[in-house]
Amino acid sequence: MAEAIPFGLARKIIEKLSSTTFEVIGSIWGVKDELEKLKNTVSTIQAVLQDAEEQQDKNHQARDWLKKLRDAVYDADDLLSDFSTEDLRRKVMGGEKIVNKVRTFFSSSNQIAFHFKMAHKIKGIRERLDATANDRNKFQLIEHPLQTKVRERDQTHSFVREEEVVGREEDKKMIIELLLNIDVEENVSFISVVGIGGLGKTTLAQYVYNDEKVRSYFELKMWICVSDVFDVKTIAEKIIGSATSMKPEILDMDHLQNKLRKELNQKKYLLVLDDVWNSNEELWCNLKRLLMGGAKGSKVVITTRTKLVAEITSTVSPYFLEGLSINQSWSLFKQMAFQKGQDTIDPNIEAIGMDIVQKCQGVPLAIKVIGRVLYFKKTKDEWSYIKDNEITNVTQGENGNGILPILKLSYDHLSSHLKCCFAYCSLFPKDYEISKLALIQLWIAQGFIQSSDEKVQLEEVANEYCMDLLWRSLFQEVREDRLGNITLKMHDLIHDLAQSVSRIDCTLVNSNATNINEEVRHLSFPFYNASFFEKNLSPLVKAKKIRTLILTSNHQFYNKKGEEESTLKKLITSFKCLRVLDLHGLRITTTPNCIDKLTYLKYLDLSKNDIEVLPNFIIRLLNLQTLKLSGCRKLKELPRDVQKLVNLKHLNIYCCDSLTHMPCGLGQLTSLQMLPLFVVSKDPAAFSSNHSGGLFELNKLNNVRENYVLKIWKG
Repeated sequence: MAEAIPFGLARKIIEKLSSTTFEVIGSIWGVKDELEKLKNTVSTIQAVLQDAEEQQDKNHQARDWLKKLRDAVYDADDLLSDFSTEDLRRKVMGGEKIVNKVRTFFSSSNQIAFHFKMAHKIKGIRERLDATANDRNKFQLIEHPLQTKVRERDQTHSFVREEEVVGREEDKKMIIELLLNIDVEENVSFISVVGIGGLGKTTLAQYVYNDEKVRSYFELKMWICVSDVFDVKTIAEKIIGSATSMKPEILDMDHLQNKLRKELNQKKYLLVLDDVWNSNEELWCNLKRLLMGGAKGSKVVITTRTKLVAEITSTVSPYFLEGLSINQSWSLFKQMAFQKGQDTIDPNIEAIGMDIVQKCQGVPLAIKVIGRVLYFKKTKDEWSYIKDNEITNVTQGENGNGILPILKLSYDHLSSHLKCCFAYCSLFPKDYEISKLALIQLWIAQGFIQSSDEKVQLEEVANEYCMDLLWRSLFQEVREDRLGNITLKMHDLIHDLAQSVSRIDCTLVNSNATNINEEVRHLSFPFYNASFFEKNLSPLVKAKKIRTLILTSNHQFYNKKGEEESTLKKLITSFKCLRVLDLHGLRITTTPNCIDKLTYLKYLDLSKNDIEVLPNFIIRLLNLQTLKLSGCRKLKELPRDVQKLVNLKHLNIYCCDSLTHMPCGLGQLTSLQMLPLFVVSKDPAAFSSNHSGGLFELNKLNNVRENYVLKIWKG
């Protein structure tokens, strides 16, 4: 599926080259004709990308063609970024002392040198793309029109949270009876809900968890998502966090188990352990010992796909969840496949729909996903084609793998601009919860979001993309806060699909870095320490054209003084093409001084670190759109020349409690949309209407959205 992300980049290149900005840049540097030829070549290739993707599984030549195209498109995007960055430097920093080298660079002699250098590079990339474009004739590829908008649907049927869970009322009743049953020997009893992937185990558990009877019966309720890695210490931390609504401090196992026992001691509690895979009885016993201090009537509900897990964990007979009945399946399918309130359905289409529902064998996720695909198909012939050519029966395998062909069908029927956004989400671990806003910022940073209408903010377009994927059941909504901020995650099987379609471009690195290849462009590392990177530095630095580096941790990242600088520097300096750098939660004390070399960088997350001062070299990141510093509680000041970050849209300084003032010139960031905190100096002059760095700065920030200014306070 090598096409998904490069297609988004091809569209980005076309949009860039069609803009007024690049017309001016082309004229200034004398390369206008070359840029126009490049745009025409990319447009020609983009028109056949979709057909090439469909052929690649059967045609090795088409797959090789896509690989060559992919590399050339990435290089073309880097080249255009070089142009726009140098033009921005000329405008923003041309006359400043800090950039004498830049001023020298823009002397007439250097402008001529730059012209020849860039013209040569453009010509080289265009010739590569031209050669690739000519090869397309070997495969008889069909051209498809360019789609730049989210597919329209009836406004009355746009995404609405579904309050009812179809067909699970009886299951809910049975589980609640087990929870409220006090006729058990042990104070704490364990109940397993078993079923294949996509059957709705988690949905049923949530349905029960939020029931009013259950809510009033238990003194304490906790919900933990366990997933693949069964680490007792991590699970204990999550349970404490759920019980206290606070992230626990970093503790050794002895202190942690004491704190957990204290939280559960003599309380009648309900704990849900969702998505358990562990079949190691010793590990389970280690966890179980920590949970036995609850009052009589305490219950632990385990959802799992495997009978073996149920046999190890349950103290009562497991509850085996069955598929929906045919009538329940049809009721759910109608909700997804037809417009809301549609009473009349063509009998021919209904008959085909019933056949499709039977193929889904009562698996709700399959029914939802195929229903959304068919929502856009309006004729009998379209429905028949889906049924006869694209759907295979869902098999009732233990891991739910039989559902994957239907899920793959939902991906195949996405517009290409949605495919690249969906594929990128494979970088997050299973069960990872991400805010919709963060996802939107990441997509924009990678150039996946484009708008031909300059009046429409990219954030608005990306929000439509996000809601479209949510509407198609490719995302799940976890929660929504009082400000309307939505948190999302993927079902495990949807995550498997995302990994399968993004396997060339995106890698979620495993524990020993064996799955890294040199062609990868986006890397994510969950929960690893400095020694891991020292050990695996060699395969990492070979992937020189990385555009995303997500490096996060729940624990202290560095072990020795000075190790932070050396380890991070080795990593970051290897990746000159980064657009996204996420270092949140590593507890670093200084900002690595090599970050200012990342000229393409658009998204920088330094949240939850121990940085006291954000150095002024950050202002050299002229392309930066998102700067996250939330939870940096020791941070005292922002860069003094912050106004140089002319592209900055999101400045997240929430919970930066030690900030003493805002830098002068903040009001010049006219693109700023997010500013959750504004700190006014204790100097009384800061409240003056014309005092730099004071409240007066807020008057100029006309684009800051209402929900994102939360607090104004004296430093």
